[in-house]
Amino acid sequence: MPKIAFFINPTIRHFKKIEIDIQHHFLNQDYKFFISEYSGHFLTLPKRAVEEGFTHFIAVGGDGTLNEIVNGLIEAFRTENGYDWERISQIKIGILPSGSGNDFIKNLGYTTIDELQSLIAKDSSALVDVGFAEFLNREKQKAERFFINVSDVGIGGEVVISKERLPLVFPGDVNYFIAIISTFLMYKKKTIKVTAKDFTWQGKVLNYVVANAKYFGNAIGIAPHAEISDGEFAITNVGDISLLDYFRNIGTAKKCKKINHPQVSYTSAQEVFIENADGLALTIDMDGEFIGYAPVKFTCLQEKLRFLK
Repeated sequence: MPKIAFFINPTIRHFKKIEIDIQHHFLNQDYKFFISEYSGHFLTLPKRAVEEGFTHFIAVGGDGTLNEIVNGLIEAFRTENGYDWERISQIKIGILPSGSGNDFIKNLGYTTIDELQSLIAKDSSALVDVGFAEFLNREKQKAERFFINVSDVGIGGEVVISKERLPLVFPGDVNYFIAIISTFLMYKKKTIKVTAKDFTWQGKVLNYVVANAKYFGNAIGIAPHAEISDGEFAITNVGDISLLDYFRNIGTAKKCKKINHPQVSYTSAQEVFIENADGLALTIDMDGEFIGYAPVKFTCLQEKLRFLK
């Protein structure tokens, strides 16, 4: 019988309603709530759930919540020689999308609590890739972190910083739109150097996106060519484009289609190294969170996590 751990971000909208809804749907099942009490708590709570024998980890929140749970789960199985991926892959991860950004779940084919309950009952799951990043944290110290959805360098991190300063009175998509516009008006595009096994590139970018999955920024299909189990990142290079170009093409991105623009290009790589080439600070956005600065090395690890699907 499944033993289900619900990791709940208490800052989500309608927190109590969602809690009651879970209790109603899983009344006769073995479950427990693990509620975050402070920022970063989900980096340690999964270890407790592992020790208590839970078989299913359900993220109740957005992509940031999912990112922390993924990192907490992986860290719980750290060994002297790395990580015990075999044991990690035995935990089944699910999502009850309740945050300001719910993009990764769009790649899994379900959205509701009824569908989640059905997947658990049918024991339907699949292995997916996870990204690994080595970078400089906010204090400019060497750091590393895993990500499940999308990372990018350029304006993305600056948008997240702007969004963090906005009040939570508006829905997530409204806050994100406000953050994009306010950041765009002040942002100076950075010149970066990119090195991968099959290519090198240098130039000015608005955003350089390294994607495991298709969507970021609250339903923007930035990487239509992404597949979550193919062992490669889908890379989207959004170069020296204007605010007007952004608005002209955002509709295409919302449809998760490739943008036809001379300053936008698409490729893929299993590993990529990005550094600034102009001396300006280059911020990193990871699964909707500002985590630090380049230089950064991204590595795609194929089929390491098991998701309900």
